[in-house]
Amino acid sequence: MLPLVHPGPKTQPRILTRNVRTLRALCELRGGRPVIDQLHDTLTALGADSGFAEIHGGSYAPLSYCVPDVATSEKALSFSATRHHDSANLLYGSVTLGIRDDAPYMHSHCLWQAPAGGLEGGHVWLETEAGEAAPVAVVTAVFDAQWRSTTDPETKMPVFTPHAHTTERERGHVMIHDSNATQQPGPTTDVEPGGEADTVIARVLPGIDITDALIRICADAGFDRASVRAGLGSFVGATFVDRATGGHTVIDGPATEVIALIGDVRRVAGELQTRLSCTLVDRHGVIRAGELVPGENLVAATFELTVQRLDAPTITVS
Repeated sequence: MLPLVHPGPKTQPRILTRNVRTLRALCELRGGRPVIDQLHDTLTALGADSGFAEIHGGSYAPLSYCVPDVATSEKALSFSATRHHDSANLLYGSVTLGIRDDAPYMHSHCLWQAPAGGLEGGHVWLETEAGEAAPVAVVTAVFDAQWRSTTDPETKMPVFTPHAHTTERERGHVMIHDSNATQQPGPTTDVEPGGEADTVIARVLPGIDITDALIRICADAGFDRASVRAGLGSFVGATFVDRATGGHTVIDGPATEVIALIGDVRRVAGELQTRLSCTLVDRHGVIRAGELVPGENLVAATFELTVQRLDAPTITVS
């Protein structure tokens, strides 16, 4: 699969990273409020403005989304017209949380069961709300860095990039905001993130293979054992291992939207190795899943990757 040719100048370096500490909380969403507001409420409660979330079960009502599409005269890839469902049963969602134009923002790819019963997925727009059946989100706040969304000069598209950032946190007086947006104070917690950065957040730029990027990130961070904690973005098509034949299955481009990236990195015989599994939606709206072929899955527009050292302690706030 050849890399896409984008209209603007190439940004250097091609992998942008920040070392961070993390803190995690469980958030049960409430129906009738935008998902973005509720996830950012949980981040605020943890003393942060950036992080990532994994959303499970429940429903979205309404759901607003799009899927990737072909190139235009201005851009190397595009998106479909906005699609809608009054309600859909959520299976899994990945979310990057950060700031755009000094306001809370998110980038989210999700997988759901459509009203007719089939599986669908795509890029979820900000107006999407939780349904009456409440999804559950695991929200992870990051400290010492911030995800900032701006229009990328290379791709001419909005992208999240990690930047240096220090969050002042009032120890012992962090409010857990009630997700129904009332002004009543919630319980407080004095749990602090760990003292050592154990996680790397990264933006991988167009044309870089995701397997190579993961290995380079771990090598630079000194991680001998690590797990992909979050990953969403786009590939130029995709190439999977076909378990039935041993061959390769190629998904056509120019872009596919990655919903979930799962894998770990370990040092074997002195070298870092990884195997990555991926769930994505192609430009035809079809859900695909399988093990990625190393060296054959280039980033299309951007990829947001979170990698955590496996021996790192984790703190969960319930």
